[in-house]
Order: sequence, then structure tokens, then C-alpha cells
Amino acid sequence: MTGDAIGRLGAEASRGDYASMARLARALYEAGLGPREVLARCYGVDFPEELFVLAEAGPLELHLAMEFTNQPWELAIPPARRGPAAEPDVLDDLERRIFARDPDLVPLGLVIDTDSRWVEHVLCYRLVEVAAGRSTVFGTGSDLAPRDDVVRCGDSLLEVLHEVHVDALRGLERKWGHPSNRGSGSIELSDLTEARKLIERVEELQRTAAARSA
Repeated sequence: MTGDAIGRLGAEASRGDYASMARLARALYEAGLGPREVLARCYGVDFPEELFVLAEAGPLELHLAMEFTNQPWELAIPPARRGPAAEPDVLDDLERRIFARDPDLVPLGLVIDTDSRWVEHVLCYRLVEVAAGRSTVFGTGSDLAPRDDVVRCGDSLLEVLHEVHVDALRGLERKWGHPSNRGSGSIELSDLTEARKLIERVEELQRTAAARSA
């Protein structure tokens, strides 16, 4: 694809329209760019290394306690791995509404674990923070009501995901030890084991991101 064609796609692309961003990303991949360069062209900033570590691991396959957004994750998946998807999933409407409300926010995912203090919060980067070399994560309520202020959640997405999974494990441990934990739907030791493995997986990803950023 020619530079002029890519330029036209860039001019047409809007974060409020996933399909237009996906078209731009695919064209950039076809021009020989890698995920870091593609996202830098799409957003105008260099994203933290943790985003690419998670994208390479395949966030949808990690079974983390968060529903991941379409952008920027799909845009970070090259065609060799069958990305970016042509159409967005069900979080697209939420992403559009956050973009319309505050374009500086880049939604990353919706926390779904009920034992986390961030449950039903959408975790986001801020472009101004990312541009300054910071991976600070902010959260806003998923209903985007007027009262939903944007709050600081942590220094990085992996830090917040670690906190969410530690909270999830503690919640399971409380339920497992409760006298009512019997019969159908009860918590088993295997559930605790799986929760601990997820924490270990997040810690592994943190080490990888730290090593690559060093």
C-alpha cells in the first residue's frame, strides 16, 4: 500500500470508529511496521512495554479478571496472528462513549471480578501520561454516570491486574472457608489453585515487562 493511501486512511481514522482504526492498522502492517510502530502511528504515542507483553501473551487466553477492550488490543495483533479483527466486540459501545466523554483516555478493559474494589471500573491509560513515559492506569465507572470521576488506580496495568487477582484469591479463600460452602456452586481447592496460578502468571508478565524496559 502506498504512502498516500496510508495517509488517507490515517486522515479517515477515528478512535470513535473501530473499523477505521483497524483498516489503518492493517495497512501499516502491510507496509512492514510492527505492533509498536503501528500503535505509535495510530495514537501518536509510544505505549508502555507491558501492553505488548500482554498482547503477545494473548489477553483473551489468560482468563484474567477483566474483559479486554477492542482498542488498542486488536490493533496490536499483526495479520500473522489473524489480527486486527475487522469488527469490534460488545465493548465497542462503551469504548465509543468513553472516547466521546474524554478523548485523552484509552480504555483497556472492564474489571469483572466482584471481589475487587475496581469491579465494574474501566481501566484506562491517559495519552498525556503515556506521552510522558508513564504507564499510570486510571479507572472510571462503566455506567459513565456524571458522578463517575476518573480515579487513579495504579502505576501500571499489570500492577492493577495483580491487585485484582490477589483480591480475587482472598475472596475465594473467604468463601471456601465459610460454613455455607457446600453443594452445587461451592468453592473447591482447585479454584484456589487456579487463582494462585493466575497471580503467578501476572507476576511472570511483570518480570518480562520490567526486563524489556530495562
